[in-house]
Amino acid sequence: MKRIITLICLAFVSNLQAQNEFIAYPATGKGVSSTFVTDYHCLGINPANLGRQSYNKSFTMGSSEFGMSIYSESLAKQDLRDNIWGVIRSGSLDSLSREDKIAAAEGFASDFAFNWDYNMFGFAYQNEKFGGIAISIRSRATWASSFDDDFSEMIFQGKFSSKFDSLQYFNGMDTVNVANNGNMSYDSSQNVLSGTANVPFNISDVVGDSYLRLSLNREYHIGYGRKLFGQDSTFALYAGVGGKYIQGIAMMNLTSNSDGYSMVSAMSPGFQIDYGAAAMGNPSNLQGQAQNLWRSPVGQGFGVDFGINITMLKKLHLAASVTNIGSMTYTGNVYEGVDTLVVKYSSDGLQDMNIANSIPELLEETGFFKLQGVQETKIKLPATMRFGASLELSKFAHVGLDLVAPFNRELPGSINGFAWGLGGDVIIPVGESQIFIMAGVTGGGGYDIQVPLGINFVLGGGTYEVGIASRDAVTFFTQNSPTVSAAFGFARVRF
Repeated sequence: MKRIITLICLAFVSNLQAQNEFIAYPATGKGVSSTFVTDYHCLGINPANLGRQSYNKSFTMGSSEFGMSIYSESLAKQDLRDNIWGVIRSGSLDSLSREDKIAAAEGFASDFAFNWDYNMFGFAYQNEKFGGIAISIRSRATWASSFDDDFSEMIFQGKFSSKFDSLQYFNGMDTVNVANNGNMSYDSSQNVLSGTANVPFNISDVVGDSYLRLSLNREYHIGYGRKLFGQDSTFALYAGVGGKYIQGIAMMNLTSNSDGYSMVSAMSPGFQIDYGAAAMGNPSNLQGQAQNLWRSPVGQGFGVDFGINITMLKKLHLAASVTNIGSMTYTGNVYEGVDTLVVKYSSDGLQDMNIANSIPELLEETGFFKLQGVQETKIKLPATMRFGASLELSKFAHVGLDLVAPFNRELPGSINGFAWGLGGDVIIPVGESQIFIMAGVTGGGGYDIQVPLGINFVLGGGTYEVGIASRDAVTFFTQNSPTVSAAFGFARVRF
């Protein structure tokens, strides 16, 4: 579990608006997508766009398209940014001191997010009379979390947390209790067996005001769109519908606030979480071997999308869509958290920045949470409503605006509130080819202003396409940006 989550978190990982454009990397660099994306890229955004062809080509195929971003206030620290690529390679912060590791790790507990999207395969057929049909196969991982100070300390300090009054210490001959005064040397700390609370406390007292929303899915999309009536030169209305089948590989939804404490999780057996005795009485318990790539699902669900697009005078485009309407049902390795008293805790806690390692730290038999197995759990998909408008200023420029709002921002994979984007392309013709310079500005979703930037090369009249973009170019030009982001595609062809 730790290896695969480390890989996802550090090598492949939110867009701060939960990656609204999915793997449509040509939209990533401008921060808008509703009226810009076509072919299979519009699946999950606006299927009505399938009725519009960007080039005089009927078929579009692609694979190996990828988008990722990481957000944490810890990334604003220069010593950590200087080590980030070493962290990606090794998954540790060995070049930092123990104190710096703990400080960085605790920073990752507050307002941490990542998104990772990978398009395995996409295909679209578009014809003026028929309209357009598309399919795609994608993998998607999302994480959004913010931990209360006590909860963060418990995860990273473990048995040394200040919530424990005394420490059970082995002095070489006997086990004795010593005061937990927080100034024990590193060598002495190696002899500590557990932390003990003389006044027991509830799990919910430590979790406090915290949340953690994690999902890892494989998605199989299909969509159809076409022109209903009109002419682009005056007024034309397009409509589309899409659907997807989803295999849930991992899910965790922790919510704790003044209204109460709740936690539910479902993890593929390929992650090898050791639930211990809790698994014996779990009606949804699954046995399985470690899987390095194609992990077995623990849930499934279906979602649908609807969209319209209006084109006026060949220049003005208006779009509206509702996406991801549906639900997921998890029937494998489903566990709920039980709020019980804590007296003793023996975990060492995390000592690096990989907050994703907190999953086994929390869920395993030796972890902090008390679990009970259940037959199944059902959650809604993170549906969104999207509005967009764009204007083609000439053959050399196209600018637009996007507005996106979640139906329920407290679901795994949802954007964290209303989000907006403003951006576009400057198009440079080079013979039959084109170079798209993409730029924009985005905001909302509970995060700071971002400045997307990218470049896309469309060669041979649209036959081949390759590009790279970032959801926040500030990452590469300042020393205190909390975001690392990139998206690219190199295997898109049309014929």
